[in-house]
Amino acid sequence: MANEINGTTCLLYRKDGASYDAIVGQLEMTSAVLGNTIDVSTKNDNDFVKIMAGELAAKGQTVTGSIIYSSDAEYRNLRDLAFAGTNATFKVDFTGNDTDAVFFIGIPTAMADALPIGDKVSTSITILSLGTVSHGTPL
Repeated sequence: MANEINGTTCLLYRKDGASYDAIVGQLEMTSAVLGNTIDVSTKNDNDFVKIMAGELAAKGQTVTGSIIYSSDAEYRNLRDLAFAGTNATFKVDFTGNDTDAVFFIGIPTAMADALPIGDKVSTSITILSLGTVSHGTPL
């Protein structure tokens, strides 16, 4: 039976040492794959657009959404990364199976906290990938 991808099991992990043991929290998110085509058109193309096949510029992934933290320590850790402009290695797990997970080095940005009275803290966040994004293979 195939693993079902849904938001219920979407967890964000942070690599702590050699493994992804630090569960940052549960995500409700949008994941966007980035990539810009490379235009190689010339006047000889009669004003038609000619794109370089098989090549993209500015490749990456952006994870945007809301997170409910697993602990106060992970809340503080993610805030510290954002304030310092420091990156970390993350895993976004959709199914509990690494073959479906996304692994990347990223930097958290655009954080906005919601702290309702008597309820959990959640944060709207964007994490921008830096370098290679791996699907199914840990970094």
